[in-house]
Amino acid sequence: LPPFVFYMRKAPSLQDTIPDFRSETPRPSAKTRATTESIQFAEGVQRAAADLGAAPADDLPQFKVTKSQEVESFALSAREFFNISLEDQTNAQDARVFYVFCRKRIEDKGVFVLHDSFPHEDGSGFCLSHPTHPLIVVNTKQQTRGRRLFTLAHELGHVLMRKSGISDPFVSRNTTERLCNRFAASFLVPSSFVRTLLKNATPDREPDPDHIAWVSRRFKISQQAAVLRLEQLNLVNEGSYANWLRLMHNRNPDYTKEKGGGANGPPPQEKVKLAKYGFRFAEAFGPLLEEGRVSEINLYRASGLKPKYQRQYFDYAHSLTESELQNLELEDE
Repeated sequence: LPPFVFYMRKAPSLQDTIPDFRSETPRPSAKTRATTESIQFAEGVQRAAADLGAAPADDLPQFKVTKSQEVESFALSAREFFNISLEDQTNAQDARVFYVFCRKRIEDKGVFVLHDSFPHEDGSGFCLSHPTHPLIVVNTKQQTRGRRLFTLAHELGHVLMRKSGISDPFVSRNTTERLCNRFAASFLVPSSFVRTLLKNATPDREPDPDHIAWVSRRFKISQQAAVLRLEQLNLVNEGSYANWLRLMHNRNPDYTKEKGGGANGPPPQEKVKLAKYGFRFAEAFGPLLEEGRVSEINLYRASGLKPKYQRQYFDYAHSLTESELQNLELEDE
């Protein structure tokens, strides 16, 4: 049997090996069974890709800077590397669509982005660094697409730092998390894009929740990320972010209990699988399956993707055009 099948039969105990960046001094911490299983799921996918010789990621830029202005410059260059333009952002219908677009562009460079659900108390997402097959998992538990977008960009910061760990972007008690937050905000809303995204409007110096909601719609990001970015750029009064948090206590609009399909019933399975496994997974394992380098059952053992859905999902992921990507919405299971 291929090595990764053995690994999946006896999954490693990872709950004490992945740092928790929500603490002042990041170190491994106890996690729920669901979160540990999510880490093991991601580890299995990563190991299978490496062991089977899936094409490696591009030579990703390395996040080494520490000063705010340097981070701003690095984030803009990283955004250019991942080919996400201002026009892409303005053309996206909303944060849901912009999230899918950014995810696709990040995955095009070889970074796996998976979705999984685990208790939000354990974090919003995590990163498994790897020299050739880096991987991000975004927690779908209660996060709106706008909040997932900030989580994705934050975890991308960890990938570019080459630092594995689990995070909540809005729990920043250490330097690494603050740097990744600055990177995420700068990546999603470069300072040079603000005027165009806001259509030359000037933000209120003391914004109320309705104004922040409007800005978030213009930026195509979460409300919490929007007010954070406005304060970073000194476009609102100091303390606006803390004030917004106080006003939104226990009713943060960036969390939702919605799950699965909408009024028209459950979404097609190929879309559900694309939401969970992403574009990079299809790009990596589709050719391996076609070439006979991995069987349907072994791919299932490595990833949990059932054989009956594999080719349907791969074909769908490969068929999407650029114009379809601009309006694509993906639903969770």
